[in-house]
Amino acid sequence: MLNNKITSLENYISALNDNVSELGAELQTFKTESKTKQQELNAKNNEISNLQLQIKSKTDSLNLLLAELEKLKPAPKPVVVNNANTNSSANTTNQVKQTGSYKSVKRGTQIWMTENLNVSTFRNGEPIPEAKTVEEWEKAGENKQPAWCYYNNYPKNGAKYGKLYNWYAVIDPRGLAPEGWHVPSNEEWQTLEDYLGDDAGKKMKSTSGWNNWEEDITCSNCKNWNSEYRNKTACHVCQDTRANGKKTHSGNGTNSTGFSGLPGGSRRGYGTFSGIGNYGFWWSSTEYGTSYAWIGALFYTIGDVVSSDYNKQFGFSVRCLRD
Repeated sequence: MLNNKITSLENYISALNDNVSELGAELQTFKTESKTKQQELNAKNNEISNLQLQIKSKTDSLNLLLAELEKLKPAPKPVVVNNANTNSSANTTNQVKQTGSYKSVKRGTQIWMTENLNVSTFRNGEPIPEAKTVEEWEKAGENKQPAWCYYNNYPKNGAKYGKLYNWYAVIDPRGLAPEGWHVPSNEEWQTLEDYLGDDAGKKMKSTSGWNNWEEDITCSNCKNWNSEYRNKTACHVCQDTRANGKKTHSGNGTNSTGFSGLPGGSRRGYGTFSGIGNYGFWWSSTEYGTSYAWIGALFYTIGDVVSSDYNKQFGFSVRCLRD
């Protein structure tokens, strides 16, 4: 009987050993699978971190763009202390006759001027009123009358950037564009953008004259104290370089199109100037409601062309298209 008990006990122990062996094999399999899953998880975390860095870079660029757009929002009007005549400077020596040839470049089926318009007379020879003071500029806009100015009322800016016109000068029936040219519609701006494809704005911007901009390159994983840092494990995002600081980018373009887009800035409806070096805005002939019209815009922080609508009383550059 004792032998039978011993045999039963040995069988039980053998069965337990078999179970232990099976559990050991399952545990080893689980460890292997866990390691594989952890590697896959780490890879996914790397992808997510890289995407987060890309999103942050895009967000920084977008915030810079939004900041520039925010500056252009209408503000409370200044107090008008007198009424100036918008025609007071119309007959100055700065008038430019709409004669002669204009530098141009062909892109697709379109022929564009390669410099901003800088005329002070309409096509029929009648003068376009120059508005130097805040009161002159504001009054012209409120009365829906054409007006032009130099950025900061400084004639040397005109030699480089051309003149700034309100939209009422753009659509005046006497003709702002020289003979054989016209102010492009929003659709024609879109045609140019579609033809140029990706980074159209970068291809249109001049190779100099645009301000630089900064990008935050602080590692998103390292900027705060984290478990990897505490455990002295290499950061899986920046490979332990602990990136910290800002990277400077040039706002200039390649001008591969020959468009030579310059950041001529703008004048708001109530007379203040802003944006030279940061952006170039060009009127289209397309109206958007009773108070707004479409523009094409280039910014120092991005490589795209931006289409938007602005108050007709603003002062923007004009670039003409061949009829």
